[in-house]
Amino acid sequence: MRSMTLPLMGLLALGSSALASGQHSARSLDWPVFEDILETGEVVAIEDMGTGANRPLKVTLRKQGRSVDAVWKPIKRGPREETWESYQAEVAAYELDKMLGLRMVPPTVVKEIQGVKGSLQLWVEGCRSFQDARDEAPGGEAWDRTMSRMKVFDNLISNWARSDRDFLVDPEWNVVLIDHSQAFLSTNELSAKTDQLPEIFDKRLMERLRSLQSDILQMRFGRMLLDPQVRAILGRRDALLTMMERLIAEKGESAVLF
Repeated sequence: MRSMTLPLMGLLALGSSALASGQHSARSLDWPVFEDILETGEVVAIEDMGTGANRPLKVTLRKQGRSVDAVWKPIKRGPREETWESYQAEVAAYELDKMLGLRMVPPTVVKEIQGVKGSLQLWVEGCRSFQDARDEAPGGEAWDRTMSRMKVFDNLISNWARSDRDFLVDPEWNVVLIDHSQAFLSTNELSAKTDQLPEIFDKRLMERLRSLQSDILQMRFGRMLLDPQVRAILGRRDALLTMMERLIAEKGESAVLF
């Protein structure tokens, strides 16, 4: 698993060693800068990472004196074991993250390299996989809220394959979400595993979910996802809202919303 550092959640700082000039935070560098380099930068180096079921490549790009490293996955859309996967799902996860204002998924774009299209995701140094950091997890209210946002997002995109290896933490315990190639199934159902379901909900995030509209999603994802995949986003959104309202009725708003 690659090592990255990426503080999240809007108000938190984004740490990155991706630019050649040194580390930068979200307060001094906007996501569009990274996106632009990923999309239009010149590929100057390609390295076989030697890990991962889909044989991802580590790619270095340069533009106007700035360099970034990224992970490229040329995953063709199709079945894999008991699910489906595609590079388009990696990009769609980032785009939906942007729509919701989460800042949990690193910039990810479609990039053609050596005549093949794939997803290209920003590589940032300094984090550990949660699998390696679990014993040191801080717990407490802030951590519970971060985990809630992750669970809401994973259920919204039907990313139920998330393991401790598929999200990272930086030294300040901000979380980075990676590996979404098997997300966006064509089902309206939420996860069948209770430990993958949120028990508390971010009011702002849920209002953003409530505001999602079919025509806007179709415009945003029509070239990345199949029509049933796009429609299922709203089906799972509705299921999350129903779950939240049921918990509020059972426990009271103060125990469920933050």
